[in-house]
Amino acid sequence: GSGLSFIGHAFVDWDDTIAANIRYFHQVEEANAELIARLTGTDPALVRRRGQELDLATARRIGLVKESLSIAWVECYREFGVGTGVGVDPAAEAAIHTACRIPYEVRQELLPGATELLAWLWETGFEVTIWTAGVPEVQLRKVRESGLSRYIHRAEVTLDKTPERLAAAAGDRDLARTFVVGNSIHSDIRPALALGLLSLHIPVETWAYDNGGLDLSDPNYRRVDQVADVPLALAAHFGLTSRVAGIESAG
Repeated sequence: GSGLSFIGHAFVDWDDTIAANIRYFHQVEEANAELIARLTGTDPALVRRRGQELDLATARRIGLVKESLSIAWVECYREFGVGTGVGVDPAAEAAIHTACRIPYEVRQELLPGATELLAWLWETGFEVTIWTAGVPEVQLRKVRESGLSRYIHRAEVTLDKTPERLAAAAGDRDLARTFVVGNSIHSDIRPALALGLLSLHIPVETWAYDNGGLDLSDPNYRRVDQVADVPLALAAHFGLTSRVAGIESAG
C-alpha cells in the first residue's frame, strides 16, 4: 500500500542530483583519450570526440550497463590503432578496461544540499523513493555507501526510466501527491510530465544521452536552480507554510 501517513511521495534521482557521477565519466574520457592519442599519434580532442560518439551509440544500443563504457572506448582505440597503422596493444586495452570501471566502483562525493534535502523530505513526512537508472547492484551499493539510507524509504532501480516504469514504481500511490526531482530531462523530467506528475528539474551538466526537447510551459514543470531550493518549492506546492520558516532558518 502507499501509506496514507505520508504527505506525498518523492521520487528522487540519484546520479548528479544527490551524488556526483558525470565528473567521474569525464575523468575516464580524458584519461582514455590521452592514452589512445599518445599510442596512435592522434589529436586527443579528435579521439575524445570519437570516444563520446561511440559511448553514446553503445549506450543507446545495449543500455546503461557497466560494460557499455569499456566496449565503446576499446572500439575507439581499435579504430585509431588500425586507422593509423600502429596496431593494437592488449596491455593498452586492459588499461582502458580498468579505467572504465572507475565510475561504477568509486565512492561518490555527495552534492551540496543533497543530504539536507533527503533529511528534510523524511522529517517533513514525505515518502522518499530513490528513482535511479542503471544496474541494481551498482546503484544500490552507491546508495548504501552514501550513508543516507536512514532518510530513504526505498530505492527503485531500472535500466532505463520510462513513463511505464515510473507508473509501475508509483504503484497505487496518489499521483496528485507524487513528484519527481532530478537533473535529466530525458530520464527524470519527461517521463514524470508524461504521467502528469509535478516535476522539479535541477539543470546540471549532463551527457548527450539525457538531452532532448521539453515543454517548459507544462504546468507541472518547475525549474529549481539547485538542490537546496527544492524544499521551498515543495513547501509552496503542498501548502506547508508552517514549515517554511524552518527551512529558511536552516538554510
